[in-house]
Parts: sequence; structure tokens; C-alpha cells
Amino acid sequence: MIAGVARHDLERVAKYAYVLNSIPQHKCKAFPTDYDSIVAQFEKMSSHPNDELLVSTDDTNILGVLAILVEPEDMYLEAIGGVFADDNYEAIAKEFYAYLRNNYRGYRFDAAYPKENEQAVDFMKSIGAELLDYDYELRLSSIAYENVADNANIIELNEEYHKSFVETHNEAHWDAYWTGERLLKALDKFDIFIAVKQAKVIGSVVTSKLTRTMEEIYFLDVVEDKRNQGYGTALINKALQHAFDNGTDELMVMVGKDNMVALHLFEKLGFRKTDTCLTYSMKLR
Repeated sequence: MIAGVARHDLERVAKYAYVLNSIPQHKCKAFPTDYDSIVAQFEKMSSHPNDELLVSTDDTNILGVLAILVEPEDMYLEAIGGVFADDNYEAIAKEFYAYLRNNYRGYRFDAAYPKENEQAVDFMKSIGAELLDYDYELRLSSIAYENVADNANIIELNEEYHKSFVETHNEAHWDAYWTGERLLKALDKFDIFIAVKQAKVIGSVVTSKLTRTMEEIYFLDVVEDKRNQGYGTALINKALQHAFDNGTDELMVMVGKDNMVALHLFEKLGFRKTDTCLTYSMKLR
């Protein structure tokens, strides 16, 4: 049986997810690794008007957990955590999938897992999901961070540059869910810094707080004719400074396995590969 998680049961469900997420074969992409952050994530989701924190149960025991970001206006779902299931993974995953199909028909559904989570990867393949991205996960801690760039010309996005940002972002990420327009509507979730030259945005970096102590770099762009001039390094450095100055302990970024330029850039700045990530996408029918 699939049900929403009651607030009084949040800690029990968080403990179940925490134990499984610490095992590579059960791990989910970008999901908090410490118990307190998982509790905070679940509390936030349980009070959100759209997001769903779901549990599969036999009325006594937890059989599985799935945390879903829901964007009704855009008909979009993203698995934030799960499917977590200790036993009978395929059966539990099918139960959650049936719930999503029944309640969110027509929505796009994205889910990402490290390649070690073979049961999740195999299930996404079995339901016809398309492999969208194969990425390396890289991380940098505040302890290992060294300021290596002059970012004086990098500023926080403001209304004056909204139009220019949207144009450059959408050109670079024409197939991304998070278009420039959507990012501007969700500035409570994202921090955006830009490089400007002659009143035009020539580069940007977009970050989002995953937990109280971790942020993710979602996008990094520099227009083609301004690359190899230090703007990418300066943008990343600005994002790192801002994050670490505001209590973040660690930043992570996903980089395509074939994007050698970006991999070299992040590793030069101290990021280290920590995992792989396979992102699957499908339309629920």
C-alpha cells in the first residue's frame, strides 16, 4: 500500500532511507548522506503543497520510500530520494511506478542513480526510461578550498540582466528542464552569478542548496567566444566563496563523462570525482 508519510513518522522513515542510502547498491544521486539532513529534507517536503513523500507499507513495516519533487505547472516530477527498498525492490518499485502513472499521467519523470545501484538502473530501463545523462559526480569541501581567481567582475544576477541571462542560458541548454525563464521564477531555490561584458551576460553559474550543508552547481556557461579567458574559473570561484561564506560545507557538480574540458577545470579547482550518475527520463503514460 502506498501512502503519504505522516509528520509523526518522519524520523522513522528518514532512518530507513538513511540506512539504505549509505549502501552504494541503494544510493540515490544528490540525496543527503547524513541523518539530520535527511530529516530536514523530509520535513521540508512534507510541508510543501506539491511535493510527495511516499511510503510503501503493510500497515506495520516500511517496505519502501520514494521522495518526489512535483512541479504541477510544468507537469514535471523528479525523484529526490528513492526508490529505497530493502527487499523485493522490483515489486516495490512497480508499486510506486503505478502510483505515479495513476496520479501524474502526462508528466515528465526524471530519476538519477549511481551506476552501482544496478537494481534502480535496471528498473528504469525496464519501464522504458531514456538515458538522459551519464555524469561524473565531483565534490569539493570547504576545508580543501583555496581562492584561486579574481572574481571582482562576477556579480549576482539582478533584474537588469534577466533578459540577457535567459537568452544565453537557453542557447546553451536548449533541452534542459530548467530554462532561463523557470530559473527566474525559482530564485528562492537558486543562486545565480553572472559575468557581464558590454552590458551583456557572457557567462553564468547556477547553484542550489541541497541540504543545510551541501550545494550543487547546476549550470556553468561561458559564451563560446569568451572561453579560455578565465571567466569559467572566476564564476566557479564566486559560487564557492558565496556557498562557503554562508555555511555550506561541500559543493558538488555533475559533469558529463566526455566533457574533458569541464572535468579538467573543476579538478584544477580542487574538485575530486566521488561517484558516477545515470539520469533517466520518461513521460508517464
